[in-house]
Amino acid sequence: MERIKERQKLSWEGMFYSIQRIDLLVISISGAGIYVCLETLKFNKENCMDIGSLIKISGCFFLIAIIVNFISQVFGRNSNYYDYLWCEEKINSENNPNEKQQKRIKKYDKLSEHYSKWTNRITNSSIIIMLFGLLLIMYYFLSTF
Repeated sequence: MERIKERQKLSWEGMFYSIQRIDLLVISISGAGIYVCLETLKFNKENCMDIGSLIKISGCFFLIAIIVNFISQVFGRNSNYYDYLWCEEKINSENNPNEKQQKRIKKYDKLSEHYSKWTNRITNSSIIIMLFGLLLIMYYFLSTF
């Protein structure tokens, strides 16, 4: 039983590590995508090439992905905050909460779950938006050069 608990703990830590890595990847790839879009616009202007709207739209997708990811971070922070309050209330009640403590425990648990659910949705949205930016920029380069 102890090995299963340890494995569960490692799985939990691995899940949060993966989420952190995904956030870093979204920010890094989107930042690089914005840079590529701006450099491409500069190149096209210097060489009197048509400045297509596809590259501008791609850059906007990357920018939106970064903004959405930051919003996800705020929701994640709120989720952790309410989870912390939940833990505090559980510890303070020493597994024998009175009615007032039970209400707070329930409230904090509900808020933590709410923010956690929204964090996942918003993080997934930022990934999808980033992927649209990548697809558009790849389409632009494949069809232009």
